[in-house]
Amino acid sequence: MDILNSLPPRRFREVDDLLAFISIYDDTRRTRAFRRLLRAQQKHIRGAVCAEGGCGLAVLSIEMAKLGARYVYAIEQNPLLAKLARQRIAQLPNKLAQRLEVIETPLQEFRPPQKIDVLVHEFYGQLLYDEDLWVLENLKFKPKLVLPDGGELLAGVVSSQRYTDEVVTSARLKALDGALIAGLFEEKLHALQFPVLRWRFGKGLAQIKSTFANQSGDLLCFGVAVTHRGQRICEAGRCPNWSYVWTPRAGDRFVFQFRPDAENSGMDCDFRWLT
Repeated sequence: MDILNSLPPRRFREVDDLLAFISIYDDTRRTRAFRRLLRAQQKHIRGAVCAEGGCGLAVLSIEMAKLGARYVYAIEQNPLLAKLARQRIAQLPNKLAQRLEVIETPLQEFRPPQKIDVLVHEFYGQLLYDEDLWVLENLKFKPKLVLPDGGELLAGVVSSQRYTDEVVTSARLKALDGALIAGLFEEKLHALQFPVLRWRFGKGLAQIKSTFANQSGDLLCFGVAVTHRGQRICEAGRCPNWSYVWTPRAGDRFVFQFRPDAENSGMDCDFRWLT
């Protein structure tokens, strides 16, 4: 979904974020996976003070309230999404709604009036760290439990002959050298066996030294995997919210670097092959 007409910058960001959340919620596998995670952690949620970072339409905040949370802060910096979350909560039974509060602020600026027991988020980018995981390293509070608490970026190499046709030829693929392309091909892969990035709450992002010298194939693919306590919750190829990311192979080793974007609101990704 794309916005085709001119809008004031703030309005554009509001609508663009809303469209992004519509896309996320349309990924029913992702939503079911996160609900399963919450239900598996119900003993920690029941009677606890909880928060959801980047709550969007407050789907997971409402789920925590239903699971018995004593109070839930639904944190959302986008004014339009915060308004829609409040409207949704207002339609709930009063016994449930009175335990939910929408706070319109960036999560990294949120100063909770009481100690947060459980923090839920979905800040994973298609390259793991290229969206908002950095926010969790800049909180003004310390939750007892973060759900999920980890993630990996997996990689693998395949032969482009499986994918080339009259439109996507070998020459056209080669012309993409150095570019990371999300969604170029959608086939579910079993070749993503090598973790190249790993993130854990409290430990940050780590780059894992990898080489593909012993692997054949001229096409490199990445896929994100969301984990909690080392167990996979959801991943690219299974949850459509995250596409595979592709680039022509130009070596055996590479490096990622992430840096704040121009607006200091996210992360830009630099990728290069090592000689």
